[in-house]
This record gives sequence, C-alpha cells and structure tokens, in this order.
Amino acid sequence: MKNLSKEEFEIYCLFMAANADFNITRQELIAIGTHTNPELFVKVYNGFEADKDIERIDTIRECKALYIKDELDRQNLFDRMKEVFFADGKFVAAEQSILTMLRKLI
Repeated sequence: MKNLSKEEFEIYCLFMAANADFNITRQELIAIGTHTNPELFVKVYNGFEADKDIERIDTIRECKALYIKDELDRQNLFDRMKEVFFADGKFVAAEQSILTMLRKLI
C-alpha cells in the first residue's frame, strides 16, 4: 500500500501489531476501530491484507520517514500499538518479536 496519509500510516501500523500472531482478533479490531474513521479503517485493512510481508515492511519504512519526526511521534504510535497488542488479553512471543522489529524499524 503506497501513498498513505499520516492517519492511514498509523492505522496500517496498528494492523501490523494486530497481525503479529497471524490472527487479528475481534478485540484487536475494536481497539483499532475505536479511534479510527470507518472508511479509512476499511481502506487500510483491505490494503494491508493485499500486501505481502515485505511490502508491509517497505510501506512502514517509507512512511516513517514522512511522519515520525521526533521521539514524541514515535512514542505516541507505540502507545497506540500497545493497546492493540494487549486488546485480546495476551502478549505472545510472536507479538513480542514484531514489537521488537517495529521498534527497530520505526
């Protein structure tokens, strides 16, 4: 998915967090959708699902350069991702691994 707005980029990162264990739960979808425009939610979800893993990483890398300007931007994004990671009441090894990768990437 290319040419994301800042809000779309944030939603995309949240889907990356939700998909860390290869199972996006209803609780995770609710956590993402709570603070998201429904149209953008669907648009980004469809784009995220269409992308392969390497495309997802490339998208995050490219958008990071545009939208993560300082540590506050980075921390705000990670705070939102943590909400998604813990939305289903568990934080499994796969999610920990993706969080570590995203910390390095973002």
